Amino acid sequence: MVQAMTPVIQCLRKVDHASAVADSTVGQRVLEALNELESAYRRPSERIVALEAVLHEFDRPGRVNGTPFNRLLRVAVERRQNKWSRHA
Repeated sequence: MVQAMTPVIQCLRKVDHASAVADSTVGQRVLEALNELESAYRRPSERIVALEAVLHEFDRPGRVNGTPFNRLLRVAVERRQNKWSRHA
């Protein structure tokens, strides 16, 4: 039996794929992946934790940090977390 992917893993796959694409759709792909992730959770606190999990996993050792893509992802996640923290 194949286990279903969690929303965080699905988002990570999409973000990882977007990081490998070198065109103008990168930002839109990241935002769409984060939108899907957020829609999988009802409570703001769950959304904040899921967003943090994506950011934490993407910043893990072995990844190249400080790239424009990493900054894009960090800013997008932090803005969303700030938005949801006001609703929590």
